[in-house]
Order: sequence, then structure tokens, then C-alpha cells
Amino acid sequence: MAEPALTSFAPARSYGWAWLVGLIALVVLPMLPVLLGVPLEGEDAVAVWVTVAVMLPIVAFLLVTLLSLPAMRYELTRDALVLSCGPLLRYRIPYAEIVDVRRTDLTPSLWSSMRLPGLALWAVPYSDAGKVYMCATRMAKGVMLVSTATKRYGLSPADEDAFIAALRMMLPRAHA
Repeated sequence: MAEPALTSFAPARSYGWAWLVGLIALVVLPMLPVLLGVPLEGEDAVAVWVTVAVMLPIVAFLLVTLLSLPAMRYELTRDALVLSCGPLLRYRIPYAEIVDVRRTDLTPSLWSSMRLPGLALWAVPYSDAGKVYMCATRMAKGVMLVSTATKRYGLSPADEDAFIAALRMMLPRAHA
């Protein structure tokens, strides 16, 4: 059972969802002949069905991600900061483990990940910060970085000042 939130913060608004819609459209385009019932024969039919078999799980994943975005939240519970995005993503960061909180610009690396303009989710590699566990509506600019001794977490609260003030109240005095 999830720990009840004392305070919850919404993420900053972004158009990251539009990039997901665009990706879904690009993935669905090769499947249009099958979806429209166009009769296919021989090698064309095999190629389209193989494409459909490969692409359907990708479309399903992208759709679930898209539908999860409105549920993105940053919650302050009794003993931890919880970052979540629907059923797909949940990070629990105990206050006692937090060593630094700051707003920063990150430098994206060339490695692939779930990072689009206006959206960054899961473990994302950055050239200057290493792996950052993202739950943010920003890819790199103005990301709130919460660091522990072993991990970094990126988020993008809509009301940064209120979020920082509330988080600092929850941190042990040594870290505040």
C-alpha cells in the first residue's frame, strides 16, 4: 500500500505529449495497410505482418506512457520524496539519503533513452551528470536535480519555490 502524501506537486507544463503522439503516428504508419484492410500477397504480406508484430508492443508502450503523463506527481510523504508517473514509473527517495537539491541545466549524451523535448522518463544518461533517474517535463534545461550518495533524480515541479520550501522542511536538519 502506498504511503499517503502530505503534499503533492504537479510537474511543469510541457508539450512532451505531442512528441509521443508524433512517435506513435510514425510507428503506426507502416501498419496502415493492415489496419485499412488492404489485401497483401507474397513477400509484401510477410513484411507487413512482421512489421506489425514488432511495432504493436512499441505502440502499446508509447500509448501507456502517453496516458500516464497526466498522473505525473511529486509527493512529499512522511519519510520520503516520491516521484511517479502513472503505473509505469515510481521512485522513492528517503529524505535521510538526500544530500543535494538544485536547479541545473543538464547536457544530453548521444545514448538513446526516453528523452524528448518536454519529457524525460526513467534512467537517462547525461554527459555532465551521468545516469539521472528522470520523471520530468523537461529534457535538460532547468531540471531540479535531487542527489543521494549513489543516485541522481531529475524532476520539474510547476511551482519550484513552493516545492523547494516544502522539501527543505522535510529534510533532516543536517541536510537542510
